[in-house]
Amino acid sequence: MNCSGNVTLEKDQTPGTSVFVVIQSVFLAMVMAVGAIANSFICRCILSHRSLRTITNSFILNLAATDFLLSVLCMPFALVSAITGIWVFGNIMCVFTGFLLSVLCITSILTLALVAIDRYLAICRPLKYCTLITQRTSLAMILYVWIQAAVCAIMPVLGWGEGYVFVAEESICRPSFGKPSVDNGYTIFLFLTCFVAPFSVIAFTYVSILSTASRQFRRVHHQKRNQVGNMEQVQPSICETTFVRTPENTVIADEITSATNTSRAKKLYAPGAIRNKRKQKARGFKMLWIIVVVFLICWSPYFFMIFYSSIRQHSFPKAVKVPTMLLTFLNSALNPFLYGFLNGKFRGSMRTFLWQNFTLCKCGKQNVQESRVYHITHIN
Repeated sequence: MNCSGNVTLEKDQTPGTSVFVVIQSVFLAMVMAVGAIANSFICRCILSHRSLRTITNSFILNLAATDFLLSVLCMPFALVSAITGIWVFGNIMCVFTGFLLSVLCITSILTLALVAIDRYLAICRPLKYCTLITQRTSLAMILYVWIQAAVCAIMPVLGWGEGYVFVAEESICRPSFGKPSVDNGYTIFLFLTCFVAPFSVIAFTYVSILSTASRQFRRVHHQKRNQVGNMEQVQPSICETTFVRTPENTVIADEITSATNTSRAKKLYAPGAIRNKRKQKARGFKMLWIIVVVFLICWSPYFFMIFYSSIRQHSFPKAVKVPTMLLTFLNSALNPFLYGFLNGKFRGSMRTFLWQNFTLCKCGKQNVQESRVYHITHIN
């Protein structure tokens, strides 16, 4: 379909069975609700709490805003299409929603790479972090992500590839991925720039973080064994190897409990903290592996499916297309938990928000009742 074209179906597409429709619709509705609520809360926490307005969290804000828009602007169209089995919104909306879906998905993926780069520089290159990652550079990085996403998404409209089509099995409008000779290499370009490159960055940075943290732990434990019973001598060496001041006056310690958590540093020279180092290390390492694995699980099936379909001209059944599409949407609902709620400050802000709102509601009701009693008493 070209920029003015008609809504078309890819070859061998037929409406799915009722079982697939029910599963797809229920799952989409749940992901849409969780994604909208969780991501909106992340945005509110960052914008409302001054302590959360850091450079690192500017990337998290961009990620949450992107996933929120994906949940409220794109998933409802997919939900309706999953239920009806056809596209009922017209040709122009197919192109528009397909473009918007591509922009938001690519932006989400590239922002995950930005978060990984930020954490890599903060933990593995701390002396360069202050000069490389500033407010200006972080805004430039975010702007670049949106520009790249828009350029990649607009190409099918401008004639590179075969345009946007409605894919009944996936219940979405997206670019039609064909042979390289047909789409002039657009599918391969998208596969390399929007999946292979970001995943390579994420894998390299988090493996480097794990390696750096492991060296720090070994160094600290070696010093502890050599200086048992003399904590006063151990303290300076531990602080040198594990504490780094960032522009936001936070402390980066080797307890990495989330990919964005730069504020949950422990006083590692305290006896209680030293006893818990192994447990903290295992928890932090597990968190980083979870982030990488979740990214792979959510995005690799879909990208490999479209890449293989393009090269081999193989049409996958609905039983394959539906789960791969749902996994890409699921990533938008998981991101706020992986990058937000596992951060201690976000959890503290959530508790404060809930407490204040419930308290204000109760106080408001009490004030109304007291004012009524006061008014009646004075009238009598």
